[in-house]
Amino acid sequence: MLEILGVPFSAHTRKVLVALHEKAIAFRLVPVVPLMSEGPMAPPPDWRELSPLAKIPVLRSGKVTVADSSVINLYLERRFPERPLYPAEPEAYARALWIEEYVDGALQPHVLHGLLAERAFARIALGREPNEALIRRSLEAIPARLDYLEAQLGGRGFFAGDMLSVADITVASILMNYHYAGCSIDPHSHPGLHRHLAATLAGDGFQKHLSTELLAAREVPTLDLGLIERAVR
Repeated sequence: MLEILGVPFSAHTRKVLVALHEKAIAFRLVPVVPLMSEGPMAPPPDWRELSPLAKIPVLRSGKVTVADSSVINLYLERRFPERPLYPAEPEAYARALWIEEYVDGALQPHVLHGLLAERAFARIALGREPNEALIRRSLEAIPARLDYLEAQLGGRGFFAGDMLSVADITVASILMNYHYAGCSIDPHSHPGLHRHLAATLAGDGFQKHLSTELLAAREVPTLDLGLIERAVR
């Protein structure tokens, strides 16, 4: 059975877990928190071999290990082509890859590092006060990136083609962590993203994942659980 090393409320781990549910692939989640040096969720002794960048998630299957959520999902698509999460049409395929890259490169640093790490984990995991200047810079940078995604969605139901793709999973995943940091998508300024997030979280892949994530997220008292509690059916 496939193993995924990570935690379910990690945006990047979530991308892989939802993809596995969408593809109906059996897997086992192995809780790993890279920042922990000891305890049941500390990385295994060979962590640097499994994940050269020391990040989650990691896929492990027999002698095969794959790091990085984007690479893992491409590997899963090639290994399990049934129930595809990448459009077959070349332009839509490229669009799905681009939206994923845009989120990971332009939005993720501000949401995960600038907001969530500071607001939710600085005190409890890093033993310091939140960096308010970094939080402020991220709050100033994020709206323009949300504007871009709103424009790219263009009122459609999906970001790439006429099917749920890795692009939709990636966007919904980062926006979940945006909510965990105490922010939200304004239905007036970003109505398309607001609808898209609600619809994507209501889909089968997310619904099969969210109850497990909610249990894990409740163990972190600094997370804002409003969105996920509303989304779990």
